[in-house]
Amino acid sequence: MTVGVMSRIRVLVVESHPLLRGGLEAVLSANDDMTVTAAVCGIEQALHVIPHSPPDVVVFGIDERGHEVNGSLARLLAVGVGQRVVILGQGDRPGHAESLLQQGVRAYLPKDVSRDHLTSVIREICREGERVFISASPSALPSLTRSGGTVLSKREREVILLVADAMSNAQIARKLSITKGTVKRHLHNIFAKLNAVSRIDAVNKARAVMMIATTIRLDS
Repeated sequence: MTVGVMSRIRVLVVESHPLLRGGLEAVLSANDDMTVTAAVCGIEQALHVIPHSPPDVVVFGIDERGHEVNGSLARLLAVGVGQRVVILGQGDRPGHAESLLQQGVRAYLPKDVSRDHLTSVIREICREGERVFISASPSALPSLTRSGGTVLSKREREVILLVADAMSNAQIARKLSITKGTVKRHLHNIFAKLNAVSRIDAVNKARAVMMIATTIRLDS
């Protein structure tokens, strides 16, 4: 269910490091549209508080070895909050972010993420849709980068940026002073390089491998 415009987003913080846990609680509580239901040090404590105070979003911090996350994520999914889990990771083990996203995580961000980016992602995943948010090195997403052909040309990057701005092929053609046929050819190449099945899929995959900016645009 989408969180209503006037509703406060309920956030559960799970972080083993006391300083980081306290910092996350303070940063998120400072937002008028968010409330931290609890800030706990591990999965057992999280599973204890969830039935009594169900969160909309779980912000789950993991260390560079991914300690505790494999079994813990499955347990979070089992209690019904898996579609809104935000992982704060440390280090980029090959395939790690991709594996977590495949299990149902909605966002994978580094622990040094800015407060504005984190809060924007939390708000965005509470909206309707299945969009995921990733900020990780290409090594953490091997299926998107295993082929050298995934590198987009300068013109392809320009096209996908305009696609991300919700422009039609005709609008892109006018903006870049090219024909609609050329736009279609660029999009065909982009889809092939990224193994994308739609325009939105192509934008998300391009963002995932750091090909275009990951700025979150919120509705006014």
